[in-house]
Amino acid sequence: MFKWLGKQFAYGRIYLWAKERLSGLLLAIILLILVSYIHSQYLNYIEFKSNNEGSYIGVSFIIKNTLILAIVFGYIYFYRKINQTKVSIKETKETIIKENKTDDKERVSSLDQFLEDDEIDR
Repeated sequence: MFKWLGKQFAYGRIYLWAKERLSGLLLAIILLILVSYIHSQYLNYIEFKSNNEGSYIGVSFIIKNTLILAIVFGYIYFYRKINQTKVSIKETKETIIKENKTDDKERVSSLDQFLEDDEIDR
């Protein structure tokens, strides 16, 4: 029973730690896989190029890898922009909440505060 509770607690702590960093961890894993893939493709390209000197098929390796890099850099760019937007929205919400709290303090309880004493007695 205690082992099970301990495991559940540990899994929960790991989940809470990874939850905030999950997108960054996934991006790092994707980039590592991409580096490995590009390296293997480069080795294939060198081998192919040495076997076929006059062929233009090797250009397809360059085009394909350039497109892959463009997609990855585009994803990273938009990922960062979305995170900046999320932070901006959070700051704006906090500012609005803070302003609403200060507005409550500035409200008057009665409009009589704006009238002169002789206007109230009428």
